[in-house]
Amino acid sequence: MARRLGALWLAFAAISIACWSARAQIPVQPVDPSQRQVYLVRQDQSDCSNSDVANVDSPLVAGNIWVTRLHDGNTSIKIATTAKPNTTYHFFLKCVRKLADITTDDEGVANISIAVPTSVTGDTFAFDMYPEGAPAGNKFQSARVAFR
Repeated sequence: MARRLGALWLAFAAISIACWSARAQIPVQPVDPSQRQVYLVRQDQSDCSNSDVANVDSPLVAGNIWVTRLHDGNTSIKIATTAKPNTTYHFFLKCVRKLADITTDDEGVANISIAVPTSVTGDTFAFDMYPEGAPAGNKFQSARVAFR
């Protein structure tokens, strides 16, 4: 019995080492320098660059924003969120201007894509989103987007 158990552990160790060795040989996909992904977080307020909004998954995350610098001088912004159902949210380039209105469906889901001139965003920026009247607990801040 002890010999069989020892043999099983030896086989398990050999397989584990082989898997880790093979895994180390798989190349990691490089990050596209023209793209960023940030979380949209339930948070009532922050400064203009959202310096205190962490870009980590947490129960406060209500969506994702994908930002891509395009070759034509524009920046593509794709927003996917789950918030209050049947609600229109104003989506802003933080401390600059409103970019769009986002209306959630009856399950609270919304997905939109917009494009803005890259000259409007600069290299470091953030977003916020809230409905008319902006009740506490129903405001969202993005993590900071940085292209430097």
